[in-house]
Amino acid sequence: MPSTIPAISPFRLLRPYRKEDIRYYFGRDKETRQLYDALMRSKFMMVYGASGTGKTSLIQCGLQSMYSPRDWMPVLVRRSSDFLTPIREELYRRYLERFGEHSRQQREWYPEEPTAEPETFDNLRDLIKALFLLSYVPIYLILDQFEEIFTLGGREEQDEFFAALEELRLFSEDLFCKVIIVTREEYIAHFYRYEQQLPFLFEHRFRVEKMRPEQLLQVVNGTLTASYPGYPEFRVEPGADKAILRNLTDERGEIDLTTLQVYLGRLYLEDRERAGDRGHTLIDNLLVENNKLADVVADFLSRQVGRVSGKVFREYPNLKEKGATLPLQILFQMVAGQGTKQNRSAEEIFKELQLVKAAPPLAFVQACLDEFAGPESRILNRLRFAKTEAERYEIMHDRLAERIFSQFNADELRRREAVTTIRNKLKRFREAPSNKKKQEYLSIGEIELVGQSLNTERLDKELKAFFEESRSYHRARRQRERMVTIGAVVTAGVFLVIAIIAYNATQEANRQTKIAVDEKLRANRNLERFQSEQAEKVQSEVSNILGRADSLKIIMGYPAQGDSLIQDAHRLLQDYRENPHLDSLSSALEKEHEFLKNELK
Repeated sequence: MPSTIPAISPFRLLRPYRKEDIRYYFGRDKETRQLYDALMRSKFMMVYGASGTGKTSLIQCGLQSMYSPRDWMPVLVRRSSDFLTPIREELYRRYLERFGEHSRQQREWYPEEPTAEPETFDNLRDLIKALFLLSYVPIYLILDQFEEIFTLGGREEQDEFFAALEELRLFSEDLFCKVIIVTREEYIAHFYRYEQQLPFLFEHRFRVEKMRPEQLLQVVNGTLTASYPGYPEFRVEPGADKAILRNLTDERGEIDLTTLQVYLGRLYLEDRERAGDRGHTLIDNLLVENNKLADVVADFLSRQVGRVSGKVFREYPNLKEKGATLPLQILFQMVAGQGTKQNRSAEEIFKELQLVKAAPPLAFVQACLDEFAGPESRILNRLRFAKTEAERYEIMHDRLAERIFSQFNADELRRREAVTTIRNKLKRFREAPSNKKKQEYLSIGEIELVGQSLNTERLDKELKAFFEESRSYHRARRQRERMVTIGAVVTAGVFLVIAIIAYNATQEANRQTKIAVDEKLRANRNLERFQSEQAEKVQSEVSNILGRADSLKIIMGYPAQGDSLIQDAHRLLQDYRENPHLDSLSSALEKEHEFLKNELK
């Protein structure tokens, strides 16, 4: 390769411009003046716009170039685990710096006087006032990428932040502080929840528009014709600038600055490959024509992942067969579920990847992060926060985070769903009252999702215990259900046997009843026949007696003997009083007996 053309392009690519890059910052002169003028009239400003419009560069490079250090103290803050903590830490760090300078001067001027100790502060307002009194420079609190409070933070964090902003009493005359919130346009709706609490949220806004074609031409020509120390000169063929814009215009007729910067870096590297011993960089129409890309950022990502993978797997060849996609999976851990970036440390990423079946060692994770954050890749940004000083990493730009998110495979999506599920269920389990904790165990389907998607042996102690408790709960529940089922089957069998026995007994009882009824009918018929025959016999005898009695009645001289015969007949009927056939005969005898008694009188 020719030594006259460095291997790394001089362009910012995905990185925002800073104050020291002002000579390479083009196309935003008008917006810079407008934002400066707007801030002169207000102590609060919401700067918003679509991703890729250059909001951060406008603040860090354009706006900063308008101030001198005597005019303002910019305090640029990014969210760490929340937003308020790094604000307090950065302001207090500045306070301690100024306090130390002030104390040194005091010791020089008044060596006999005791040295004062720095104060501690219960609220942001007092801290800001104390910082101003030590510096006498207005404080500009710049909260960049503020949408992270909505994409990564919860409602509690959001409420706490806006309550703290209200407590600042920002527009009071005794507070020399201005607040600038920088956010993506699509998250503006989240602010409406706090409009009544803080009416000024929507009173002072500045929208960063996408660049117009003439501005984009300024960016292309300015970037390609600027002088870069250590680099040979750039030469741009007439018409190549407009051809670049034609290649990058999307279906809506727009071009974002991120894509443009990455594309210019691509042209630089492509020309370097063909330059030979040429001593300058040439951007001509042929080069532009040969580099028509459907997705510039996706192509950039693919190239960098391929380069980093080739390098780290040479150091860790044993991991290549088991986890060829591990470098990309490391980037996956730095993208939130909504496709936005989130900063992570190497240890946090390592811990997440321990749940993957082919988990890499921490050294491999660190090697990948260093390569992705290195000058050749420039995919990751290194961050440090005041409190921990631990190095953290984040994807350079949301556009790149979106491309990484689009490459999530089914396994990664399941893994994320499994991790989110078990963590959320554990949180709800902890918060549930004792009598309802069982309802918050993982369901059978969730247990299967976690078991199939994660290496459960590498879950942290609390998550693993919760997973095992959930499995034990469902095993015991299934066992109880089986026992209940078996008991129900046995009980049903017993009842069936009893029912069969009862049925047979009923049938037998019915048969015996029928037999008894038949026997009774037969006995009744026999009794009827017997009583009838008996009545005929008795009637014959009584008839004889009555005949004799009638004869005696004729011979009136013997009425007593007739009555005696009637009584004999009556006694005879008494012996057969249960025979219904003799009832009428018995009545006739009674009448006859009465007649004879009358006669005897």
